[in-house]
Amino acid sequence: MIIPVLIYFLKVNLALALLYVCYRLLFREDTFFRLRRGVLLSIYLIAFLYPLPDLSGWLAGQTSVADIVSYYSVLLPKETVTMPNHEITSTTGWKETGLTVMQLIWLAGTSILLFRCLAELFTVCRLYKKCRKITLNGIRICLLPKDESSYSFFKWIFISPSQDYGEKLDDILVHERTHVCQWHSADILLSEIVCIICWINPFAWWLKKEISINHEFIADEQVMLSGFNKKEYQYHLIGMEQPNMAIANLYNNFSVLPLKKRITMLNKKRTNSVRKVKYLALIPMAAGLLLLNNIDAMARVLNEKVTDVIQLPALETVVSETEIADPLPPGKDKIYDLDKCDIKPEFPGGEGALLQFLAKSIKYPVEAQRLGKQGTVNISFVIEKDGMITNAKIVQSLYPSLDKEALRVINSMPKWTPGKLKDGTVVRVQYAVPLTYRLQ
Repeated sequence: MIIPVLIYFLKVNLALALLYVCYRLLFREDTFFRLRRGVLLSIYLIAFLYPLPDLSGWLAGQTSVADIVSYYSVLLPKETVTMPNHEITSTTGWKETGLTVMQLIWLAGTSILLFRCLAELFTVCRLYKKCRKITLNGIRICLLPKDESSYSFFKWIFISPSQDYGEKLDDILVHERTHVCQWHSADILLSEIVCIICWINPFAWWLKKEISINHEFIADEQVMLSGFNKKEYQYHLIGMEQPNMAIANLYNNFSVLPLKKRITMLNKKRTNSVRKVKYLALIPMAAGLLLLNNIDAMARVLNEKVTDVIQLPALETVVSETEIADPLPPGKDKIYDLDKCDIKPEFPGGEGALLQFLAKSIKYPVEAQRLGKQGTVNISFVIEKDGMITNAKIVQSLYPSLDKEALRVINSMPKWTPGKLKDGTVVRVQYAVPLTYRLQ
């Protein structure tokens, strides 16, 4: 159970990294702040959900995808076993120890961050209870007991009565009310949870920062749409004091984020609406991740469930000269049966090397695995005088894709040492190999 969860966790973090890079390249410099908010939240949605859908049934029917799965499965790491002095020693124990240490480190970091988050929530809630509530311009606000800058948290707007806001009060209220009405605190809380879970991933923290500053862009834009003077508003921003940083991670503050970026974005020319079409790029990104995940999952299942059992070449299982379907081309030498050959042909390295080659080369077709096809394919072939493999044929068929894979592997074999007669004459030899596919 640990390994699938770990794989899911790795896939989520990889998606966060890839999608963050795409966001930086495609969306970060435009002025479609509300669309950007949707993209940033969609990154979380895609990252955590794309590893879940199972499309293996549909993908297995796609020939090109099935081939990709087969080749990809070979690249996946497999469990290694060492055999010093004929004693089998598995490395699984070391892997489990390593996983346990990683889990403890992750749990320690997650626990610390979760405690900090809960402490900040408790601080905000306690502060809300202590604050005196009044109504300004029809807006319910909480008066802070200390001299702090204004901020909001969900439906609560906090303002310090000791500060001389003067004309700044109206635009501050519009700014904070925008945060409240658009539920920006929910985004912040979500990003905080993701950072707690994926704290080891720097891209999770960078995404949280992007979400926070995009909220400020949205609120600043709403202040401008409400008719406030842009130049005066920028002076107001520069004159605001820094907040109490103890709870700055959870509330939307009027000036906690770099003012330079906010002022730059306020003065930036609005992006042409035609460029909104680029936001559709998020769809193929999600589809690509979904496809890659299913290919990876199918390949891992293939590695876990399939055992390719390659039997030793049976000396008695040979195809006689009369059983060959195609007549020999003119000018070709006689083909000898294996039992009539005095010095038998040999795979480079012997039978053990042959078994290793077959086990390493064969790939269990995904379609056949999904349908539960298993059994033996008997193949005959001719070992030529130069050791090349020719005339490979299916003698005992099992299933089309399994037969095709068996023929591919046989035809990919390297040159053999050819067979000989007693007098040393090199001859062509008919050989047969049974390949057994078996599902665990």
